[in-house]
Amino acid sequence: MRNDDQLVAFVDDAGFCFAFTAEAAYPVPGAFDHLATADEGRKWHWMWGWKDELAAAKRVYYGKLLVRKPTFVSLAMLPAFYAVHGRPGELDDHLDDVRSGRVSELGRRIVEHLAQHGETQTKRMRAQLGITSDEGRRQYAKAIEDLQRLMYVAHVRAVGDGREDYNYTYDLFVRRYPEAVRAAERITSAEAAARLVAGLLALAGAVTPRQVERLFEWDAERAARATGGLEAQGALARVGTRLVLPELL
Repeated sequence: MRNDDQLVAFVDDAGFCFAFTAEAAYPVPGAFDHLATADEGRKWHWMWGWKDELAAAKRVYYGKLLVRKPTFVSLAMLPAFYAVHGRPGELDDHLDDVRSGRVSELGRRIVEHLAQHGETQTKRMRAQLGITSDEGRRQYAKAIEDLQRLMYVAHVRAVGDGREDYNYTYDLFVRRYPEAVRAAERITSAEAAARLVAGLLALAGAVTPRQVERLFEWDAERAARATGGLEAQGALARVGTRLVLPELL
């Protein structure tokens, strides 16, 4: 890849991938590894700009998603990532996750701040939430990661040039990607999970159940339901402890 159009085509073809380098533990490509130059500085210059420009233009989704690493998702696959949570897309959906402990109290405040004020830069939001200490900033970063993984918030754009000025603008996912939310209404959470596993198998050819669980942060029961449904449809086969595309056998 040598330009942003080629990166979009790569993400569209893959469905999802790591934005930067791949992880040895997971058979998912890293877009950074496929840039057509051996110059590391040029690679970083290209990818650092493209990730922000393409997300701002809504040509791909970008955020910390798979194993909480920066991830690209195609717009075609994005509804499945949202639908897997089985939410109706209402502004108070997060309250169930707050009660269960999956979203922290700070996460609740972030969601409700964005619901009231709209897209907001990180530094401004931290100031408005009264976050000034190093520990508070760490808790904020953790809350933002959790909210991205659960698809409550989404990147809008990056602002600022220097290290001290650079920061992200966030908004609610349902407001940033309403098309994905509407498409997700037609997909059950079980169907969405099956689509994600099928997408992973298309990339990898073979995976282990443990890789499925860890990549998508599912419990063993949910992963087993998704893989079992695909197996019943003949969309995967089991070879020992591995899940394999049938056409590879």
